[in-house]
Amino acid sequence: MAKIILTAERTNQPSLFENLPLVSPSEFLLGTDKAQDKSVVLDPTGLYSPPVGCIEIRAEADWIRHFFQSEGLYWVTGRGLQANRLCEWTREWLRVWNKLSLIVEEKQNPRSRLNTLFGSVSIPEEWTDEEILKLAAALDAYPLDNPVAHLLADLTEDDRKNSEFSVRQVWLGSPSIQHLAQWLSIQLPEAYKPLEHIWQNQMAESDPELAEYYQTPDKLQLLQQWIGIIKPLARVKALGRFPLAVPDALIGEFRSFWEHRFLLNEGNALDELAPNQQSGMEQIAPLAYNILKNCPAWITRERKRKLSSYLNYQELRELDSLQPPPQPNRLEPNTSAKDAMQWVTEQYLPFRRWDAAINPSSERPRVSDRLAESFVDWLLKSYPELRFDNSILNYGVAAFVQDLCQEGPVLWVVIDGLGWLDHQELLSYLTRNHGLSIETALQPRISILPTKTEYAKWSLYTQLPPSHSTWVPDAGKGFSIMGLGKRYTDRDYKRGTLHKDLKQNAYKLYCWDTDKFDHLYHTEQDWQNLYQVQRPYVLEGLARNIEYCIKLHPHPEQLRIVIASDHGQIMGEVEQLTNRPKDLDWKGRMAIGKTDDPRFVVLDAERYGLPHDISVVKGAASLNAFSYTEKNVIIGSHGGLFPEEVVIGVSVLRQVTLRLAVQAICRGEGEPGNLGTLTLTVKNLNRVPLTQLCLYINELPALKSGYAIEEEIPAGQEVPVSVVIASFPELPPSYEGNQLALTGELRFQFADLESGTASLDTESHLIVKQIFRSGLDIDEFL
Repeated sequence: MAKIILTAERTNQPSLFENLPLVSPSEFLLGTDKAQDKSVVLDPTGLYSPPVGCIEIRAEADWIRHFFQSEGLYWVTGRGLQANRLCEWTREWLRVWNKLSLIVEEKQNPRSRLNTLFGSVSIPEEWTDEEILKLAAALDAYPLDNPVAHLLADLTEDDRKNSEFSVRQVWLGSPSIQHLAQWLSIQLPEAYKPLEHIWQNQMAESDPELAEYYQTPDKLQLLQQWIGIIKPLARVKALGRFPLAVPDALIGEFRSFWEHRFLLNEGNALDELAPNQQSGMEQIAPLAYNILKNCPAWITRERKRKLSSYLNYQELRELDSLQPPPQPNRLEPNTSAKDAMQWVTEQYLPFRRWDAAINPSSERPRVSDRLAESFVDWLLKSYPELRFDNSILNYGVAAFVQDLCQEGPVLWVVIDGLGWLDHQELLSYLTRNHGLSIETALQPRISILPTKTEYAKWSLYTQLPPSHSTWVPDAGKGFSIMGLGKRYTDRDYKRGTLHKDLKQNAYKLYCWDTDKFDHLYHTEQDWQNLYQVQRPYVLEGLARNIEYCIKLHPHPEQLRIVIASDHGQIMGEVEQLTNRPKDLDWKGRMAIGKTDDPRFVVLDAERYGLPHDISVVKGAASLNAFSYTEKNVIIGSHGGLFPEEVVIGVSVLRQVTLRLAVQAICRGEGEPGNLGTLTLTVKNLNRVPLTQLCLYINELPALKSGYAIEEEIPAGQEVPVSVVIASFPELPPSYEGNQLALTGELRFQFADLESGTASLDTESHLIVKQIFRSGLDIDEFL
């Protein structure tokens, strides 16, 4: 056994005896507060300190002069053999006088007492009698059933006050896998190890199944095996996944181990990783993220999907920005509105972001410009009919808000110029750290044409087209037509009017109409700085303002937050149109009036529901703008028909949203070794879709490390998903029946922003069509 160092002078580790609770050995071990008229305590060890007020007998002369001469407690002791001789002399005298009953206590050698408590654990030879006495006194201060556990709890509690688990519960709790992991995470000073060995033996006796783990001679090695730094033995694998975060003492070693694995084979270790079974994913994910950032060629869709549950929105978008997304096909004119919105949000906008903002092409027109023009053609054809459809046009948002007000208070935040991608990023700020929760996922809406505030926002509030006789280029007058709640501008926000009304619970509807985001596009002169730095900064600021407003309401848990917009912004730098038609009233990317210039498309007032004919630049150019770069090109212009100007969104958040359990059941049928298909049926009773699905099945090697699923599961729907596996498993000869039970889990995101998991239903299984084989070789019978 390793030597136990007792004093701080000999080691920088804490001494056990210096940290023991302060207990007076003599007072506690006496066991009585009331002495008899005459009573005796025998201390043949000479180790105990007599209590104040007793009559001390420490030598033969003391005994002859003072013993039993007066009332009181006599403490008989001495040094070495003298103490033992005086105690024997006293006992014999009391026996002769028939007064043995006056001996109230005879002190025992604490080493003998500790030998009984320690059992098979040896007391270190270096411990002195005085130190042993101090330890015995400390142990006697605790409940008799488990004094060592209580002492260890007191000794270690202060060292781990900020721990993710209760240290006291580790020493005082019952054996379990979770408990074992917690104990292994506590590394005690060497001086405490004898006490820990006693505790280990007690745990082993309490749970024979976990005994071999609790009695490990090397806690650190067992911990290293369990978290995977050292190749685990079969008995360690049997424990399953380490249930806690990687202990602080091993984080450096753990990260170095995984960094080496990732760099050794170009990130292939990530392909073999099964996050649902791997310990320390909270350390592995950011490490993998940083490596992929530095090695963009290693980024794949499957690797991003595996990390999606552990990275935030900004980190995932950062990985997206390092590789070009697939280039979509042009949008066909006869595409349905639903499919067109899907084309814009899932294909065009990610590609447009890459082509115009992340890795802007110098080519004019850009590839994404030509794709945008296909959307313009679709919109010109479809809008005259769509403008009567409240479910897709931005008209319907006000009615939606009015309906929500029937259920409770609503903070409606209308952010001028907020496009679809910007809306997604804002939601990521609002939902980070579970600040808010998505109640209704972001849904696409088509802005009211033209995409200028004086038209689009007035129509948003009034639910009327700009062709209506009451139209005026004043959003405030449009809001008053709603006849509900109060509208607040940025000036009102600065004055605190909105804050005061929220505190007083003054209205059912609070509409904060802010142009902070739009103002950014009208004032900045450096596109890259605007998009990469200023835009996220303003979005995060808006999120903080919204969070502050929620806290002011007397019932924040009842307050719904609706995020909406009037139009988006064209993405990237655009050229100023030359030889502009002089008979038009220029307003950004549109102009009042009609022209036959082929660079324009004309929105007929009657056909498109407008107060007058409007001509719009068809391509990626602008007539004029509020802001120009040093190269005299335009940024932050709008009023056109490009998808990022037209397609916006609406979403609803709350402080707390109940998430219902997602049901996932997987079944399949096939022959061993052959290609097969499983059917994964996912039932989503929640009000938001499930996205970024990844299926893990423990019994199928090909799916053990994850299978990315492209389909989304819409809100409130049950959807079957086909999962192709290259080779059906083969059952062992001794296997009974042909049905293989499947275990595992489905990982997903609620609306791309909140991680979730669902264990496979217990009815999940495969039917393996396998011809019976005995497993015997015919040669055995020859």
